[in-house]
Amino acid sequence: MEDIRLDSSWKLTQAANGDAPVVSGTECLLQDIRLESLTQEGELFYDPDYGWSLLDFLQGEDSELKRAAIEMRVRQRLSKRTAIDPASIRTVISFLEDALRIQVLFYLQEDKTQEYGLEINLDRIRVEVE
Repeated sequence: MEDIRLDSSWKLTQAANGDAPVVSGTECLLQDIRLESLTQEGELFYDPDYGWSLLDFLQGEDSELKRAAIEMRVRQRLSKRTAIDPASIRTVISFLEDALRIQVLFYLQEDKTQEYGLEINLDRIRVEVE
């Protein structure tokens, strides 16, 4: 697995020689998970199942039902990846400053000593991934 390296603003990076640097291995996997979490299902023309469609949850009140649906969606999407141990996926959802904060933690199949994760913020108008 290899891809072009993106910066924290999801823009292409550039090496000193002008080439586009690449990421591979675990770093590439994590970058791809972050990109997929921002993507709506169906936006990627060659893979209609790619995307977490978290924009579906922007409107409406915070509720246990909404949190359960988010948790299920995150678990389903991450479980599709063979590199991730599905039993290790944990999701913590909290409501802070008029936004839902979703913390996702998981282990890779190959290394169950290193925990990986990402934080997703859903406010009324956008999805942000840290």
